[in-house]
Amino acid sequence: MAKLAGKKVLLLGERDGVPGPAMEACLKDSGADIVFSVTECFV
Repeated sequence: MAKLAGKKVLLLGERDGVPGPAMEACLKDSGADIVFSVTECFV
């Protein structure tokens, strides 16, 4: 995950897939700057 250190990240999660907060939790210790995280329903 060192490739994400210092990078700004936008996370778009899906309701029936992986939600945004779950991705945010996984990337929290990567050093990435999470500027936006959301869960949407793409139907």
